[in-house]
Amino acid sequence: MKMCILKLILDNDLYDEMTDSLLSFPDRELEFMGFSVQAHTQALEDISEQVSGFKQKMVIEITTNENEAREIYQYLKETLTEASFEGQLFPLLNFES
Repeated sequence: MKMCILKLILDNDLYDEMTDSLLSFPDRELEFMGFSVQAHTQALEDISEQVSGFKQKMVIEITTNENEAREIYQYLKETLTEASFEGQLFPLLNFES
C-alpha cells in the first residue's frame, strides 16, 4: 500500500480541538507533526493581517497510507462538524536503491 502524507491546514484557534480529535482516533494511536505557517491569501480579515500580508495558520502532517488518510479525514469531518479546515494528500516517493 502506498504511503502518503495527509496535510491538514486550519486556523490557529482550531488546533487544540483538532489535535484532541486526532489523539482519540479510534483505529490506532496517530503520530503527527504540527507547525505554524504564514498563509498568504486573498482573504486577509483584520488590519494586522492586512499590514503583515499574511494570516497565521497551523498545519498538521500525518504519515499514513492512502486508505487510512481518507478514514482520518472522514473521521475529522464527522467529529468536528462545525470546523473549517483543508485536507491535502501527498504521495511519498520511494527512494530505495
